[in-house]
Amino acid sequence: MDQLITLLVIQTSAAIISFAAGALVVAVVIYLMATSSKEEDKVSVKHKVYKLRGRYFFAIVLCAIILLFITLRLLPYPEFQNKADEVVTVVGMQWAWQMAPGVFNKNISKFSGNNEIDVPVNKNIKFVVTSMDVNHNFAIYNSQGHLITQTQAMPQYHNELQYTFSELGDYHILCLEYCGLAHAFMIGTIHVK
Repeated sequence: MDQLITLLVIQTSAAIISFAAGALVVAVVIYLMATSSKEEDKVSVKHKVYKLRGRYFFAIVLCAIILLFITLRLLPYPEFQNKADEVVTVVGMQWAWQMAPGVFNKNISKFSGNNEIDVPVNKNIKFVVTSMDVNHNFAIYNSQGHLITQTQAMPQYHNELQYTFSELGDYHILCLEYCGLAHAFMIGTIHVK
């Protein structure tokens, strides 16, 4: 519920800012139209327009920087990852997922795991995700088929994804990045107990 309220506040703020920026543009155009009808030489008019344009550009850049600093804090990701209660190593390969508890720091070709794993409910689980061959996308879906979290699985790189499963049940892992002919059969299961 809090996230919904935050999103509505952000959306409303964005609408107000967009309206204000549009009103500013209209005001500048009206000002330029009103002042251009006077009998002035072209050089002085050109100088005034360039001066106004420079200030307008500076104001837009300043507003954009301020908005970036304000809105980046509101992203749905935690500022820092919490300490994980359990770690699961996940390796994607054409066309399967292998998962095992713990961190695997050896040669990835020697990794052995299963396409199913049990994890506890209400515990912070850190998935260390990599790939043995091509890029994959490690996506976890709940029992209703809704995507709840995902990260990229890339060869020779370890992405970390933390998630706390708040409901018991089976969660399915699918690959969201087309990785070859049997891509649709690249399925795994997380049993939350």
